[in-house]
Amino acid sequence: MAQKTILEVANAMFKNPADWKNIDDSDKKTYFFIFNRYMSKRYPEQAQFLNDKLIDEILGMNLIYAFLSKKTYPRWFWSKSEKKAEKKILFNEKDLVSLQSILDIKQDELEILVKYYPDEIKDELKYIKALTEQEK
Repeated sequence: MAQKTILEVANAMFKNPADWKNIDDSDKKTYFFIFNRYMSKRYPEQAQFLNDKLIDEILGMNLIYAFLSKKTYPRWFWSKSEKKAEKKILFNEKDLVSLQSILDIKQDELEILVKYYPDEIKDELKYIKALTEQEK
C-alpha cells in the first residue's frame, strides 16, 4: 500500500475520523515524531508524556488521535512562520541629497544606509532640520 502524506494523516485525524482506520501502522510510525512535535506547541505536558525513545510510535499516534480527534481542526497545528513586514520609510530626495553632502559620502553608501539603517537616517534628518531651524 502506498504511503500516505502527512496531510492525509492529519485530515484523517481531524476532518474524517472514520478514515483513521485506513491509516496503516507504517504511516503512524513515520509521522509520530512530527505530530508529537506539533502537539507540543499547544499541549506540552501531553507531548512530553509521549516523548520517550522507547515508545511504541503506533500506540503514540493512536493516543494523539484519541486526544486531538475530538477537537476541531486546529489552526495552530500548521502555523506558518510569520514574516515581519518591512518598514518602508520614504525619504524626500532633496533631504537625501543634502544629507549626502553633509556627511560627505557617495551615492551607493547613502543607498546602503537608507536600506539597512532607515531609522538612523530618519533621526539624522530630524537632527539636521533642527539645527537649520536654530540657525534661522
